[in-house]
Amino acid sequence: MKMVKSLLLGSAAGIVAVAGAQAADLPVKAKPVEYVKVCSLYGAGYYYMPGTDICLKLGGYVRWQFTVNPGSSITSGSLSGQGGRNTRADEVETAHRTRALITVDTRQQTAYGTLRTYILLGYSQDSTAVESTSPAVYMTRGFIQIAGFTFGKATSFFDIVPGASFAYNAGMFHHPDTGDAGKMLAAYTAQFGNGVSGTIAIQQSPARGVVRSNRNNGATVCNVGGVLGVWQCSDHPYSLRTLTNPVDSTEGGLVKGVTDYPDVVANIRVDQSWGTWLAAAVVRYVNGQYNGATDATGGPSAKAGWAATTGFIWNLPMIAPGDRLSAGFVYSQGAVAYASVTPSGVFQNKFSGNTVGFGFWEDGIYEPFGSIQLTTVWSASAAFEHLWTPALKTSWYGSYVDISHNGTAKTLICGSGTSSAVNIGSGSVYTASPAGGCDPDWQQWNVGSRTQWEPVKGLIMGIDVIYNRLETAKSNNTGVVVLTSTGNATYAGAKPNGTYLVQNQDAVTGTFRIQRDFLP
Repeated sequence: MKMVKSLLLGSAAGIVAVAGAQAADLPVKAKPVEYVKVCSLYGAGYYYMPGTDICLKLGGYVRWQFTVNPGSSITSGSLSGQGGRNTRADEVETAHRTRALITVDTRQQTAYGTLRTYILLGYSQDSTAVESTSPAVYMTRGFIQIAGFTFGKATSFFDIVPGASFAYNAGMFHHPDTGDAGKMLAAYTAQFGNGVSGTIAIQQSPARGVVRSNRNNGATVCNVGGVLGVWQCSDHPYSLRTLTNPVDSTEGGLVKGVTDYPDVVANIRVDQSWGTWLAAAVVRYVNGQYNGATDATGGPSAKAGWAATTGFIWNLPMIAPGDRLSAGFVYSQGAVAYASVTPSGVFQNKFSGNTVGFGFWEDGIYEPFGSIQLTTVWSASAAFEHLWTPALKTSWYGSYVDISHNGTAKTLICGSGTSSAVNIGSGSVYTASPAGGCDPDWQQWNVGSRTQWEPVKGLIMGIDVIYNRLETAKSNNTGVVVLTSTGNATYAGAKPNGTYLVQNQDAVTGTFRIQRDFLP
């Protein structure tokens, strides 16, 4: 009995010893670790910033493209800027572009609704720039949104047709689109239910210049290189500076795209499962330079320029999932940049051999001590995109823009002096005798197609081909202009002096692009 009792006590002691040893091997309880949590409130790609209730999403892309006969989006491109160079080549034949950007999107639920901030930073460089030049970093979006308000740099509330989503050469596509640059604005958007909203906004004014005519003035007023100019251009519609040379590379040292007052934009928008429809209008302040060379001469009375648009994006899943049709129309007076995102200044031209076509993107024209005559511009655009497969799609697109002037403006432009001149850029002018045939109205249209393939999710390769046609304004003669240089040292790339025929111009531009998107 004593033996049995000893065995039982020994077994119990062994079990306790083993249990104690196992307990000694157990890990010490660790402190809580903050893991990154997915935020599903706003769609894919968001996660909670550790220790906060703020949802964060990072995105962006890296892009390389190669363009044959580059357009307005590339320095010195076809049908834009001064297409000529003082060489045998009329224009840049090919160009590379590298662009990279990153986006930061944050959202947070508050008692006033979602608080959102958005930032876009990037850089872009063309091979037409000096090889050793380091591209500047830019910020084209940066805004705050809360309780229906938007403050910062964002897409204009006048926009509807997303040109860049249909075309690589969107800079040639005539439609109201903020484009890469964005607009500084302050806006309030009211939601009426069922996808209907309305917005009122003030935004940065996209001035494209108010031109001063010298038709009834002596050569001392706005004299450029000793040549009396019919056209005297400035991208800044009002300034306290003396206008010494309105056509140099910085427009006489004046800041481009700045006006005294912001534009006022209002829209009504419908977003539903079938697509989007928008109608919008804008009123803007149009002013001119001085009547003479100093502020003592005064200036013309300001006028109200305006533009109105309507457009839609219509989803067409009945054809194929992802198919869509888009169209838009704009009519404007004194607001050319709302009819087309294309112009960055007041002049456009295209050389081809010994011929030239040209036109002016001015908001208005006046003569000293006269009133501003607003320029009328309208545009129409359309695009259709079809998905052959989820990874392969093609778009077809086209646009048309018409620039016209009233009778008074035509008289101011064409005039009846002993000579006339048309400034074409930083130091050169067309000169001709006023023999008749002057017509400053002009048109431009284009058609194009883009096909892109996405072999790996987020990796996109595509080709875009576009045909442009410039129906030129007519020179103040019978179709011949003489190009002379004013001797401006900043304009080393002028076309050689000589006689050029004024003719309509056309160009075909092709672009290959490869782009890696990550959570765009």
